[in-house]
Amino acid sequence: MIEAYYNLNYTPFRKDISPKDIFVSDSSRELSRRLEHMKQTRGFMLITGTPGTGKTLHVRTFSDGLNPNLYKVVYMPLATVNCSEFYRQLCVLLGGEPLHRKAQLFASIQHQVRDYVQNQKKVPVIIFDEAHLLINENFYELQIIANFVMDSQDPALFILVGQQHLRERLLRPIHQPFNQRITLKYHLPPFTQDETSAYVQHQLALAGRKDPLFDQSALVAIHQNSTGLPRIINSLCVKAMTIGTIEKKETLSEEEIYRATQEL
Repeated sequence: MIEAYYNLNYTPFRKDISPKDIFVSDSSRELSRRLEHMKQTRGFMLITGTPGTGKTLHVRTFSDGLNPNLYKVVYMPLATVNCSEFYRQLCVLLGGEPLHRKAQLFASIQHQVRDYVQNQKKVPVIIFDEAHLLINENFYELQIIANFVMDSQDPALFILVGQQHLRERLLRPIHQPFNQRITLKYHLPPFTQDETSAYVQHQLALAGRKDPLFDQSALVAIHQNSTGLPRIINSLCVKAMTIGTIEKKETLSEEEIYRATQEL
């Protein structure tokens, strides 16, 4: 209904947007620069942000752009596990066997990393999503896993992605040894008002809409009610477009946005 009424090729604000089509804000551009820097230095990088800012999307865009002949990407989304499962999950994703003893898993993980670097000439890029859910013990284990050649080398790139309170958590005394190992940190902020407006227009253009659909009052309301979070912007816009389609609205105003907000 939305596509036909508003003359769109598909319903915009999709979750499965192609990395080449994502909206580039000032903050996402800065994040990309820092990720590119980490490709060279390796070690640990911490990315934080409020839920819905697009952290995982930007990391996926980064990983999709890596040459598979030069990089081995490992993505670990399951953070709520104990130490043994943490080791086993990482070991298997790196290509090792699902061993049971911690010492064997540790040796296998380090062996797999060294094999990628020395024999296959690939840099492992290991991404821990939802890292704010990791238990304290797994931060200790990460510190040990990343210790190569008496802590003199960084053969792999470790990217931790989590909510904003992870940064404060890692400042606690018990995490100081791990926190000191983090090479770069970046907090991804929500969109500004101008970025929100540009983001909405960008998404509509991708779907084939050339003319404005949301008036200025609607764009202001979208930003105010979403606080600039892309995930909420997406939901608001699709709900408002659904209301507009049902009620035959050619242009959407703040009224449709506020009504859509009530359904979030």
